[in-house]
Amino acid sequence: MKLILNSRDELLSIDLSQVVYFLADGNFTRIVFDNKLILTAGIGMSKMEKLLAEFITKTRSHVLMMRAGKSHIINVSKIVQVNVLKQQVLLAGGTGILFTVNISRDAAKQLKELLAKKNL
Repeated sequence: MKLILNSRDELLSIDLSQVVYFLADGNFTRIVFDNKLILTAGIGMSKMEKLLAEFITKTRSHVLMMRAGKSHIINVSKIVQVNVLKQQVLLAGGTGILFTVNISRDAAKQLKELLAKKNL
């Protein structure tokens, strides 16, 4: 099932399993896919976060998204490495594609703790 973002001027159909992360861009949100495609949605990050939470709950989706500071929502299943000292997260895209995202130290710590708990 896909998340549908419908506005006055456009409609986006998003397969969340292909999303690597969301990036705040003023009143817009950039959606970065695992094949390096980047789309821009005409909604802010707070509204995007709310829509994602509602969609994931409603569809019982296996995709886990986590807010990582003010600017990012990250697909947790795409995380390869969390470096707290460098304040970076390395995310896997498609074959051989990696994304580096700079996040706050607190967000890096939270992601690291979440992943450590999931592994237990």
